[in-house]
Amino acid sequence: MAPPSPSPSPRVCVTGGGGYIASWLVKLLLSRGYAVHATVRDPCDQKNAHLMQLDGAAESLSLFKADVLDSAALAAAVDGCEGVFHVASPVPADKIADPESEVMVPAVKGTLNILEVCSSLKVQKVVVVSSTAAVHYDPNWPQGKPKDESCWSDRKVCRDNEVSNVRIRTVS
Repeated sequence: MAPPSPSPSPRVCVTGGGGYIASWLVKLLLSRGYAVHATVRDPCDQKNAHLMQLDGAAESLSLFKADVLDSAALAAAVDGCEGVFHVASPVPADKIADPESEVMVPAVKGTLNILEVCSSLKVQKVVVVSSTAAVHYDPNWPQGKPKDESCWSDRKVCRDNEVSNVRIRTVS
């Protein structure tokens, strides 16, 4: 009787796989035996070469060309995954003229796209990563009190300091 075949590695997707935080997450997941689908804007771009040099990458890492605004590309990357880490978000290199359309819309629409894809593909677990800037700029928050889901950056402080990658919650 043949020995049982090993069970396949759990498969997860990391959006924005070439980014700083996502790269470390990909490294950690590979080291823990996960098969990883990582989305990047261009798998052939040299700035993503470091990913394929990670331990275990040759066997367990697949790079997918995807933009968070392209649901079909996201679906291809997420297909077959048990979990998704949504780390991708616009990070402009230069000062931007219109933060709302250049950062906020893609960030929010991209997050909605990945959540819709995960729902339609019955992904078991989804982790959405946000910027610390979303909660950091609140001068009225008590000093020393840990920040949680009730703390949101102040819109005026962000505008005055030209902080553009912040999701400001609008309360009606």
